[in-house]
Amino acid sequence: MLFLWTGPKHGGKTTAAAKLVQTARQRGFRVAGLLAPSLHRDGLLVGFEALDLQSGMRTPLAMRRNEPGDVGQFHFLEEGLKLGRQALSPAATGGADLVIVDEFGLLELASGGWRSAVDFLVRAQAVPGLLLVVRRALVETVRDVYADVPSRLLDAAAPESAEEVLRSLRKDDPA
Repeated sequence: MLFLWTGPKHGGKTTAAAKLVQTARQRGFRVAGLLAPSLHRDGLLVGFEALDLQSGMRTPLAMRRNEPGDVGQFHFLEEGLKLGRQALSPAATGGADLVIVDEFGLLELASGGWRSAVDFLVRAQAVPGLLLVVRRALVETVRDVYADVPSRLLDAAAPESAEEVLRSLRKDDPA
C-alpha cells in the first residue's frame, strides 16, 4: 500500500512521521527508510538532516544558502544523499513492514533525490507499506506519477492517520 502523508509546507509532517515510527516499532512493526528533520539555528530554518531509520545514522542533507540551489535556496549535500540512498536500498528495506520516505518533493518529481529508490519499491511491491511524506500542494502530481498504484491520502496532523497506517499493515502482516 502506498500512503501519501501530507500537510502544508513546514506543517509538522516529519514530526508526525517520527511519532508514527515510534508507535509502529512499539507495536512490533519493522520500520525502515529515512526522515529529514529540519535544522534550525537561532530560530531560523537553515537546512535538513538525513536520518536512516534502520541504522540511526544521521548527516546533513541540505543547507540553505543565499543563492539559488537544487530546490529554492537549499543545496543538497552528497553525504546526505548517499545516506538516503543507503536507507532506501533493497538491503536496508528488505523485510520491513513500513518504509518511510521523507520527503518526496520537487527534487523527486524532477527525477532526482529518492525517485529511483521509490520507483523500485513501488514497482517491486517490496514492502507491505510505503509512506511518502508529501507537501499538500504536490499531492495530485505525486498521485499522477504513481497513478497505477492504489494509494491512501492521510493528513499527517490527524491523530487517526497513524492508526490507519498501522491497521493497514496489520492486515498485510502475515504474523
